[in-house]
Amino acid sequence: MRFVHSLLLALAGILIFGFAWHLVVLATRPAPLRLPAMAFSDIAEGKSHAVILDSKSREISRAIFDWDEKSRGHNEDTLKTWLKAHQPKLAGLPTNIPAPAATSPASKPSYPAHSLPALLDAAKVAFGGGLIAEASQAPGSGFDQARARAESTQIKNARSEDWIPPPHEALSALYELTVSGEMPRHIIASLFRVAAGFIFGALLGIPLGLAMGSFAWLSSLLNSVIQCLRPISPIAWLPVAALTLKGADNAAVFIIFLSSFFPIAVSTAAAVATVDLKYRRSALNFGVRGLDSARYVIVPAVLPSILTSLRIALGISWVVVVAAEMLGVSAGLGYLVNDARNQLRFDRVVAAMIVIGLIGLLIDTSIRRFERMELERRGLGAR
Repeated sequence: MRFVHSLLLALAGILIFGFAWHLVVLATRPAPLRLPAMAFSDIAEGKSHAVILDSKSREISRAIFDWDEKSRGHNEDTLKTWLKAHQPKLAGLPTNIPAPAATSPASKPSYPAHSLPALLDAAKVAFGGGLIAEASQAPGSGFDQARARAESTQIKNARSEDWIPPPHEALSALYELTVSGEMPRHIIASLFRVAAGFIFGALLGIPLGLAMGSFAWLSSLLNSVIQCLRPISPIAWLPVAALTLKGADNAAVFIIFLSSFFPIAVSTAAAVATVDLKYRRSALNFGVRGLDSARYVIVPAVLPSILTSLRIALGISWVVVVAAEMLGVSAGLGYLVNDARNQLRFDRVVAAMIVIGLIGLLIDTSIRRFERMELERRGLGAR
């Protein structure tokens, strides 16, 4: 019953967070981004009026085109000048342009040589493409109609650039990555690096911490070096590790090792140094010395602190691995975040962030459960 209650509370927290996330997206969503637009009025009395609007719908240029074969050269030169000077992305074409000549279904429509689409196609060569020409309806005539048509084209093609995707887009990207097998591959790579670096850090940090806490001379010898190296961010070691260890995977494991070693060693040494003297003296009275004293007195006394330091170090390792994987590796959650950012796939970035958070929660829950079980097994009680 207690488990069900905790699960319901967790689900409620997730729903509240998702709702707050959606509200933040709605409140911070920027106005749709408009692209520069070119538009033409309908042909009247052999002429077509044209305007160019910038991204803020301000008119920056206008011209009148004669609609006949003799004006083709002049019209094409004018269009090339516009495209080179302003580089509009969109174009609203008049609705009464001549119909394209009959072509086979597989071929591209062929417009009369003097038609506006043909002029645009010729002028876009100088611009390098990227001009979207489309017909649109707009009232009025002349420049007023061209301007209204350009604004309509801009509104229809405006893009909303969200700084963070809404929940459904991130979840959709997460589903896509999971089904394709890409997400499991990145998760396994990250977990392997964290496990390797953390195990090395614990295997070296715990014995060194026990020794430093037990022998004052060793603590005096090593403490200054450790306290000098400990404040250096593990990420600062990444370029050095990548060059010296000859491999991005080795460098990432080394960074995880550093991020876990110092918290474990320092916490263990501090815990040993603060063990109550009455336990040590009682052990001496019963003839318990050396390794037996460490096994039956020191380790049980400092076990809660060691387990807490392991929990903290593992959390730090999971945070650091994301940054460590942004340099030189080809798999991992950090690599996924960096790759998705370079592709401007922010839905994938957020999907990776969700997975990182969930795995971090699972790791913390697991080690807390292990800590509680170990303490109970030794009769120290749950903390």
